Amino acid sequence: MNGPETDGAAVDAAGGDTLTAAQRARCERQRLRARALRDARLPQRPGGGGGGGGGALAGLDSGGGFLLDGAEPAPRLRAPPAPLVHASEQPHCLLCDRPFPQSFLFDSFDYHVCDACRDDEDAHALIPRTEAKSEFLLKDCDLDARPPPLRCVRRRNPHRPGHGEMRLYLRAQVEERALAVWGSAERLHEERERRREARELLQRRRAQRHLRQLRMDVRSSLYDRSHAAHQHRYGPERPAADDDDAYERACLDCGHVQTYEKM
Repeated sequence: MNGPETDGAAVDAAGGDTLTAAQRARCERQRLRARALRDARLPQRPGGGGGGGGGALAGLDSGGGFLLDGAEPAPRLRAPPAPLVHASEQPHCLLCDRPFPQSFLFDSFDYHVCDACRDDEDAHALIPRTEAKSEFLLKDCDLDARPPPLRCVRRRNPHRPGHGEMRLYLRAQVEERALAVWGSAERLHEERERRREARELLQRRRAQRHLRQLRMDVRSSLYDRSHAAHQHRYGPERPAADDDDAYERACLDCGHVQTYEKM
């Protein structure tokens, strides 16, 4: 089990020289929080450093809701307070321009806004990945591959517990990425209108096809689905009534009369 000195050395060796003071402070807070969670899971054995078997079991949590040998529960370990960062090295809020040691948006999205200026209803709202792609016309590569990749937080889906976790993005960062992809807000608005008109045109065409199909089904007796030409079946010929040299014959199916002369 590594001690705090070993963990600190690992953080420095991983690139401590290139990190800012605020980022080092955040790493230290996460390390201390993880160590506190690890120590809390270990069985508490106050005074168990003796020798016998009874002393080793004294104060051991059985996991069934009681302690062996009637020992008192040991005090739970808590993480020490996070190291303080000098105000001159703290990040400044983009809205109030005041330094702050830590915030939810800074720790989760690396977005320099303090908790006092955080607006969960508008710019700092968390939107799911599907909404971010549909509203701002982005692709997966725009969110994940275009540098720098957008950070997100994972939450359980309250509407579909059996599905995977939701990936929530910061609305302000998604808007900035959309402007970087489309170039300007005007081009993004024009593309939205173009796609909206294309969807409406497609819906109208589908409605017209559906209506035409209904008319065909209702008036099936008057609609000839076959496009083959009609073949006349003429009956016997007879002399024409108004011309002695002409003859005529009538179709047995449609009644068409054909008049002709013989050479």
